[in-house]
Amino acid sequence: MVSSPSEKTAAAAATAPAEAPAAKILSAKEIYQKDAASVVLVLGSSAGGQGELGTGSVIDAEGRVLTNAHVVIDDHTEAAFPTLRVYLKPAKVTGDAKKDLADPVTVKVARYDRALDLALLEPARNLGVEPLALGDDSDVAPGDPVVAIGHPEQGGLWTLTQGVVSAVVADLGGVAGKNAFQTDASINRGNSGGPLIDRSGAIVGVNTSMARKAADGLTITSVNFSVRSSVARRWLAAADAAPAPPVVPAAPAAPAPVAALPPAPKTKPVVVTPAMPYRIDDVIEAETRQMEDMGREMSEEIRRRSR
Repeated sequence: MVSSPSEKTAAAAATAPAEAPAAKILSAKEIYQKDAASVVLVLGSSAGGQGELGTGSVIDAEGRVLTNAHVVIDDHTEAAFPTLRVYLKPAKVTGDAKKDLADPVTVKVARYDRALDLALLEPARNLGVEPLALGDDSDVAPGDPVVAIGHPEQGGLWTLTQGVVSAVVADLGGVAGKNAFQTDASINRGNSGGPLIDRSGAIVGVNTSMARKAADGLTITSVNFSVRSSVARRWLAAADAAPAPPVVPAAPAAPAPVAALPPAPKTKPVVVTPAMPYRIDDVIEAETRQMEDMGREMSEEIRRRSR
């Protein structure tokens, strides 16, 4: 029996593998509603009052957190800060740091790489939030919209900013394999380690650094760098840490990455969340005072029991 062309076409369609459904294109507000709870504040501190504050992303069902190495490794000792905590986002951010940082969880550094500026943190308990997916960054190109969620100093906690990918950068800072995106989405001290997110809600970069002054002292604005998600994924695979599955981009394939966009009207980063400024040093000082109070309570309890 000879099949008709239409029957052959139908049979081929039936046996062809189904295409994965494309992820929905989300607005900046929808991304914040979907992803912000999986973004944590990371605080490292020492008894001497030294410390760092940054941002991290929950990336798997066990609650492990991806962040920057420079947030959790003390520059003076080249070891992890003795006290490391992450703070979960409250149901509603009030703008009062004392109220909003009320849910700390102790973490430890499972692995870090100073050159790539990546670190993986393990919490003392499951954080109970949905992990963020590390997206496929292969088609991300200049002009693609992105958002960042983090805790910029002098801004608000869990602040959302948006902009575009400005350029594709190979070997950031001369480090082989440290491929990155340049973005004009506003990133400042406190955003380090936080996610750069595409419009499907997936992580395409780990925010790591910004340029602020040229060699001659000239101010530089809107030049920020984010280590690509593919770099983080390979690094995590080597650490046997499986991140959440990648999200299929909704947009059609983009042109091959280029060095930079041609001159065009600049997209102004927009702060979407309301901000009540806070100072990183104030948060670290409060953490240090809490450690000292705990130490005094322990000493008093020991003296009481020894009587």
